[in-house]
Amino acid sequence: MSKSKTKRSSMIVASVVSSILLISACSTKEAEPKTSATAVATGDSKEAEPKVSAATEDSKEGDPFGKYSPAIELSTIRSIDASYKFAEGESLDKNIWTPIMENDLGIKVKNLWVVDSAQFQQKLNVTLASGELPDFMAVDRTVMQRLIDSDLVEDISAAYDKYASEFTKEAMLKDGGAAMKSVTYNGKLMAIPQTLPNNGVASASMVWIRTDWMQKLKLAEPKTMDDVYAIATAFAKNDPDGNGKADTIGLGINKDLIQVVPSSLTGFFNAYHAYPTFWVKDASGKLVFGSVQPEMKPALEKLQRLYKDGIIDKEFAVKPWNKVMEDAAAGRLGLAFGNVGDATGFYKDNRKNDPKADWRAFPIVSADSEPALPQVADAATSFFVVKKGIKNPEAVVKLLNLYNKYYYQTDYSGTKNPFITDTATGIFPGKYFPVLIDPADVNINAHLKVVEELKNKGDGSKLGFPASVHFGRITNFRAGDDSMWFSERTFGPEGAFAVIATYFNNKTYQFNAFTGAPTATMVEKNSTLEKMQIEMMTKIIMGEAPVSEFDKFVSEWKSIGGDAIANEVNDYYNKNK
Repeated sequence: MSKSKTKRSSMIVASVVSSILLISACSTKEAEPKTSATAVATGDSKEAEPKVSAATEDSKEGDPFGKYSPAIELSTIRSIDASYKFAEGESLDKNIWTPIMENDLGIKVKNLWVVDSAQFQQKLNVTLASGELPDFMAVDRTVMQRLIDSDLVEDISAAYDKYASEFTKEAMLKDGGAAMKSVTYNGKLMAIPQTLPNNGVASASMVWIRTDWMQKLKLAEPKTMDDVYAIATAFAKNDPDGNGKADTIGLGINKDLIQVVPSSLTGFFNAYHAYPTFWVKDASGKLVFGSVQPEMKPALEKLQRLYKDGIIDKEFAVKPWNKVMEDAAAGRLGLAFGNVGDATGFYKDNRKNDPKADWRAFPIVSADSEPALPQVADAATSFFVVKKGIKNPEAVVKLLNLYNKYYYQTDYSGTKNPFITDTATGIFPGKYFPVLIDPADVNINAHLKVVEELKNKGDGSKLGFPASVHFGRITNFRAGDDSMWFSERTFGPEGAFAVIATYFNNKTYQFNAFTGAPTATMVEKNSTLEKMQIEMMTKIIMGEAPVSEFDKFVSEWKSIGGDAIANEVNDYYNKNK
């Protein structure tokens, strides 16, 4: 990918900015000075400021919380949507964070503009075309790459190394360094990645199984893919609902196969060490596209057999994911591959319609003796870039430190955390902050704390957010509130996050090896190539084409644009190792 510099007037064709600001939170960590909740709630946080000497710009060189005197101003741009709710008189321009940023750091953040997320792309296009960029902003990978190529982004390596707090540095590496690597170009840190709690390892596939049917048919938990097939077969053939009709589905999949979760086949392919839509390293260290690797064939062959044997729904090719969810709700489905949130939405109606129905998530198991490594989504899809040449690039790093300090590290024991969602009003002040992240293990830690509290028969009073919320829901479920079943199956001892914790602790997952923006040929050819792939897979599964159709697809993929894409991907990878 070219690194040539261009003039501002012709630098960019703008693209959609990923505006993902959904925040979870983890419990407190004893790494930074604690701040009283009273100071936070009132905005009078002076008592929590580090004691520093009076200087002109940065009150203490290298201090992650050093205050600017006189105060400095940083400009940015923002978007909001229907999920943003404010107390009377508050907005993104003036809210609970405004005095905290000014009192603690001497930083005033000015929003050059704030628009609804539906208009953000258009407004961003105008800003980028004008060349009048804010001091910092959140952009997607494509915009970030074009800004970097146009030499408009500050290298914040020194600022980050010098000013990032220990907590910030640790939090940014919870994913093993994947997010930070994705914003490092030729050894230079060109952005702060906005890591999110449901990206990275938390996005890994798992297999959801209706366990009340397993118990009825006396089936053991799956340890191998042969076990998974045996369970799916029993669900399809052995009348698990007891109605005397052959109307149950062993393995549920949707028509988009690998493009939509839940009821995706991505986890199925991962069990065969195949990684559709993913770039992986081959034995020589070259990046190759998982969708065209030979590991795909045995998985397709097995799916074809399962369809022929009636284990897979005969109508899958015309069913979007929500129709598969309707099968689950109606008590027709017994097993599907999905993700950590499926109990909350995909299976919740089945439990509501049939209180005896129960589902549980299990890890992806391997089709052979080698461990399965589920593929996971990029650790970040939104990135905070700093305009090249601003006087205080370290100020953006300090803002992130401040967010982490108040949101994650402050002890709110005995009082309400003022930054989490108010259940009565739906107001969520945590979202207002202009630079924020979530450590990759936020929800994993919440799960572990809940499990420990349940084990010790505690009352949850000492749990921080969000563990306290999940503990309360699970406690209510166990006391008879069946509407909270989803929380038991997500954060409980046998919940979906137990699977994620297993992946995380054992490092049995992998990221996409290509972290760049879509290449020129990807932009031009990807929609065609993706359509070809789904058509090929569907025909093979349904027996309308032999498994050798995969080889034909690979050849066509390469000639239509795949080889060009592979060259572009490896060119980028080799330049940014």
